[in-house]
Amino acid sequence: MKLTKNRGLFFASIFIILAVFNVVVFVIPFNKGGGFWSGYGFSMLAILLSAAVSFYAFDREGLKSKFYGVPLISVAWFYLVIQVIVGLIEMGLDFIPIPFQFGIALNTILLGACLIGLITVEVGKEEIERIDAQVKEKVFYIKSLQADVESLTGRASDDMKKLLKDLAETIRYSDPMSSPQLSAIENKIEAKAAGLTEAVGNADGGGIKALCNELQQLFAERNRKCKILK
Repeated sequence: MKLTKNRGLFFASIFIILAVFNVVVFVIPFNKGGGFWSGYGFSMLAILLSAAVSFYAFDREGLKSKFYGVPLISVAWFYLVIQVIVGLIEMGLDFIPIPFQFGIALNTILLGACLIGLITVEVGKEEIERIDAQVKEKVFYIKSLQADVESLTGRASDDMKKLLKDLAETIRYSDPMSSPQLSAIENKIEAKAAGLTEAVGNADGGGIKALCNELQQLFAERNRKCKILK
C-alpha cells in the first residue's frame, strides 16, 4: 500500500482523534472500575472500526465506487458518536454500584447493530454496482449498434440514407436495459444488423429497405417488452 499525501493525512487524523480521546479520558478523574474499562474499550474499538471502514470506503478505485462507500462511512461514524457518548456515560457513572456486565451487554448490542448495518449497506452497494455494470454493458451495446448503422449511412446510396438515418435514431432512443427474456429478439436484431451491413456492401437497395423495416419492427417490439418487464 503506497503512502500518499491523502493517506498520510488520514492516518494523522486518526492519531489525533485517539490522542485527544485518551487525554480527555485519563485526565478527568474517572473511577476506573469495570464500567470505566467497558466504556473505554468499546469506545476505542468504535474509533478504530470507523477509521478502518472510512479507509476501506475511500481507498476504492474510481469516484463512483468512493461515492457508493459514503453510506458505509455514515453507519460507522453514527455508531462512533453513539458509542462514545454511551462510553463516557459509563465511565462517568462508574462510581455507582451497578454491575459492569450491563454496560458490556449494551455496548455489544450497539456493536452488533453497527456490524449488521455495515453488512447490509455493503451488500446493497455491491448489488448497485452490479446493476450499474449491466446498464453500462447494455448502453454500450445500443451505442455500438447505433454507430454501426450510422457508419453504413455514409456508404449507402442517397435514396437509402434516410432509411438508415431513421433506423439509427430508433436505436438511439431505444431502451438500453435488457433481461434474459429479451435474448431471443436481441439475437434476431444482431442477425438482421449483420445482414444490413452485407446488403449495404452489396448495394442491395431492396435488401436494405426490407432489413431496415424489419429492424424497426424488432426494436418496437423490444421496447414494448422492456416496458412490460419493468
